[in-house]
Amino acid sequence: MGVYMWNTFCPTLFGTGALKEVGNKAKELGMNRIMVCTEQALCEFGVATQVIDVLKETGLDVFVFDKCKADAPSNICDEGAAYVREHAIDGIVAVGGGSTLDTAKAIGIIISQNGLTIRDYYGIGEAEHKMKLITLSTTSGTGSEISQWAVIGDVETGAKEMPVYKPDMAIVDPVLTYSLPAGPTAATGMDVLAHCVEAIANKNYNPYGYIFGKEGIRLTLKWLPIAVNEPQNAEARENMSLAANLGGMAISACGCQIGHSFSQTFGAQNHIPHGLGCAWGLPGVIQYTAQYGERKNLEAVADAMDIASAAYPDTMQLAQVLIARMVDLMKELKIKSIRDSGFSLEDCMLAADRFAHDGAFGNSPGAPGMKEIRDYIEYTYTVY
Repeated sequence: MGVYMWNTFCPTLFGTGALKEVGNKAKELGMNRIMVCTEQALCEFGVATQVIDVLKETGLDVFVFDKCKADAPSNICDEGAAYVREHAIDGIVAVGGGSTLDTAKAIGIIISQNGLTIRDYYGIGEAEHKMKLITLSTTSGTGSEISQWAVIGDVETGAKEMPVYKPDMAIVDPVLTYSLPAGPTAATGMDVLAHCVEAIANKNYNPYGYIFGKEGIRLTLKWLPIAVNEPQNAEARENMSLAANLGGMAISACGCQIGHSFSQTFGAQNHIPHGLGCAWGLPGVIQYTAQYGERKNLEAVADAMDIASAAYPDTMQLAQVLIARMVDLMKELKIKSIRDSGFSLEDCMLAADRFAHDGAFGNSPGAPGMKEIRDYIEYTYTVY
């Protein structure tokens, strides 16, 4: 089978009611003065306040930084680091979606490196890890609660950048996802599917990642439509929280590929939610992999989808069956197409020059150049 290395993921406390342990876990990590890194809306809707209340009940000093926004803007990361210094914070508890968790990671990087701005640390691993970080996700999508990667939106260049900071603990409580509306539930759920498929379908084969990716696909196909239609369904929410966590493990082991490059370039230019961009980019991942990747990867995806790959000896035919399954799912979830969202093919092509800069692009099978990128974008635009 070859020789492989797996990432060691951060400790994860999983299950309904797990958030009640956040205070105890913070104390175990040596936290006393805690910054809760979150979004204002999550405080207003009583989501982040559930975590804040537990921390206070445990006797910890709590300071709330609620300025996080979509795309984790670099200036907000810098502002958060200044807030940490102003209040002598010794630990961060992040509560929110992927952008909020990534903002907290960026703050951890700046403080640990004694820096002033996250712009000095793009693409750099953590030389020091001084600021302890606990992550709690309020969506079932990004897997960012366990991932070492932070996807930051640079406010000066408009590009998505990826510094590295690993959480010290993730707490995954499905209760925090109950209030997520149908649209974001669908989009973040498609991000889970994209993580799992792209981890399997890129050139970094890793049997460890495949285990997580295949189970994540299976869970998402079964439970995502239920979570969208029945937001208070505890079983669906718990299984989607598990699927998202597995997706985070899959991409930590294998990485993503060209679909995430589309989401992170076109999305950055047009402020598209990450999960929606990944949903749009996913069918093209299968088409691209059939052209330039390994058939065995598509067979693994098919197996997770309960599709008998042996019935389709022609690889491109197998790819079309997988693509049809994904397109049908997006229709079922009422996800708008790129065209219905008001974008033209020319709008999409404007992202092509930035693909090679994206961190996921290098994992794509083959040796994609501008022709392959443009072909991928055109297919992505027309397939759904």
